[in-house]
This record gives sequence, structure tokens and C-alpha cells, in this order.
Amino acid sequence: MDADRVGNWAPFLVAFLLISVAGWGIWSLPAQQSTTEAESGNMIPRFIEHFPQDETEVIPNDGFLRLAWHPVNSELGSLKTDDRYLELGENSVVEHAPTSAKAVLHTVVNWFGEDSLNITVQVNSTSELENGILRIILIEDDVKMFGRAPPQHAVVRLYDPTPIGDGNGTISRNLQMPNGLNEGDAENLQVIILLSDMLTEENYAMMALELPTEGNGPTDNGQRVASWLVISVGILVLASIARAEWKREVFLPRLRGSMGQKGIPVAQLKAGLGDIKLREVRVLPPWKLAKQIRDIELRAGTEKTFQVHLKPYRGLEDEMTAFVQTEWSIEVEEMGAWVLDLTLYKEPPT
Repeated sequence: MDADRVGNWAPFLVAFLLISVAGWGIWSLPAQQSTTEAESGNMIPRFIEHFPQDETEVIPNDGFLRLAWHPVNSELGSLKTDDRYLELGENSVVEHAPTSAKAVLHTVVNWFGEDSLNITVQVNSTSELENGILRIILIEDDVKMFGRAPPQHAVVRLYDPTPIGDGNGTISRNLQMPNGLNEGDAENLQVIILLSDMLTEENYAMMALELPTEGNGPTDNGQRVASWLVISVGILVLASIARAEWKREVFLPRLRGSMGQKGIPVAQLKAGLGDIKLREVRVLPPWKLAKQIRDIELRAGTEKTFQVHLKPYRGLEDEMTAFVQTEWSIEVEEMGAWVLDLTLYKEPPT
């Protein structure tokens, strides 16, 4: 009986654990983003630009910001590779040391189609700028090419320069994704915003942004809480149903039949976890009780055996069968009134 009582609290313990796991999972989901927005800092970070000439050359993926400008005639090439190669003095590797920024870039990136980006950059200069050019550069990591291993990193996929002259201003560009890239590739893409002097290549400001990601994750904490509450209610409902089934299973009595001596059917009634009261026993035609079974009370866990004496209804002797259908009206503690059906066997039927 002690083991049976575990079902009284076990469903809610399991429900609590599931609710906790659901909450952890929901808060661990990356948020679904429609827009990425960020602002550059007071320092331009160290970054390195590569101009690989050999397709077997591998650009390190070591946590440093790198840009790999592959030749135009290669599968990874960019149309602006040659221009950038000339602008930086025709060096195969150009390392830009960290420097103080002379402007602040406020950038907003969002998808306006499955394969199109809108990038808006607001330039706020902190000192006098000359011959400014704003470069929008899209790079891709983990590029897998047939017949080439390992994957290539920091591959420049898009280069969009816009002269802005002197002072402040806002640039908004709608850019078509190249090379069949689309929103589904966002996790491997990064946008670089670089403000420089187009004549001297002095860098004024620079920042890197992740792209907005598609998905079914929550958009904010309010949606996380709402999702968790809905899941919690569902789990608690299931726990309540499980407990109700357990209660029905262990509180309702067990009723079974067998054949007694001289062909008299015998019924065994055993109480479950609740006390029971047997109110009435009914036998369906063509049989009826020859001896009434009086009201009986049984304590939880106890049982009683009844001899069911039968006789046929007058006028139905020709319809007698060996099977006897009976109905037992029982009141169960905490469960109310129930009717249990029991089929008995009488041999011989007469």
C-alpha cells in the first residue's frame, strides 16, 4: 500500500522537474531577431586583411577579426579584391593596429527579403574628418568548397564603398546577397563597417555586427514568460490527469468472480485505499437474486467473499444462460458512488 501512495505526489514532482527543465530550455534558446543594432566604440580594434594567392592557403580562425580577399577568378573571389589590394599597397597581409576612433558608427541591420539586407549607418564624428569613405563588407565563415579542405574563414563576399566626404551623415544601403546566400546562412555571416580616409587609408572608425537570425525562438523575455506559463499549465494538467488515473486505480475496489461449490457463483470484493460501502447488488434478467446481499462496509485494504444465490425470473426459464450479468453499486471514500459490472458463471444453468 505504501508503494501505491507514491502516485499521490509523484505526478506533481515529475511536473515540477519538467517545468524547471522547460524554463531552463526556453531561457537558453537564442532570441529570434528581426534587427541587429549596435554602436562602435572609442577604439578601432586590431584587424587583419589577407590577400591569398594560393587556393590551398588557409586563413586562421583564431578569434581575431580577419578579412580574406580571394582573387576574382577563384570560387571565393570578390569583384573588389583588386581595388582593395591596390588601396592597401599590394601587400599579401595587412595588419591594422588598434587606434583611437575619430567617429562613432551607429548601425542597424535587418532583412527586407530572404536574400536582401538593409544596412543603415549613422556617422557621428568626434573630430574633423577628410575624404571619408564608408565601406560595408560582408564576410562568411566556415565556407565549404568541393574538393577543398579545411573550410575557409573570413571570406569577403560583398564589398560596398560609399564616399561621404566630410562631417556627419547617414548612409542607408539595400544590398542583394551574393553567391546564393540568404537568411538561413546568417549564423556564418558578419557585417564589417569601416570608415576610412579614401586617400590615405587612415581608419576613423570600425565595427563588426552579427546578422539577425531566423528561427522560432522567443523575441523577448515577455514571450519567454508567456511560453513558459503555457507549457507549465499543460504539464500541470497532464499531472492532474495522471493523479486522477492513479487515484481511480488505487481507490476503486477490485471485484472478481469465480465458481463456488455446487455451482453457486462466488464474488470477491476487495477495497482499495479508500473505505467502501456496498449499497446494492443487481442481477440482470433472466436471473435474479434468490438471497439478497445486504449493505456491507469494508475498510481500506480488506476484502469479503459473497455467495451469489440465483434463481430465474418467472416466465424466463427458457432463456436461462450460464452467464450472469451483475451490477454492484458501491460508494468509495473520496471517489463517490460507482457501479461495477461483474459477469459470473453458473453451472449448470438450471
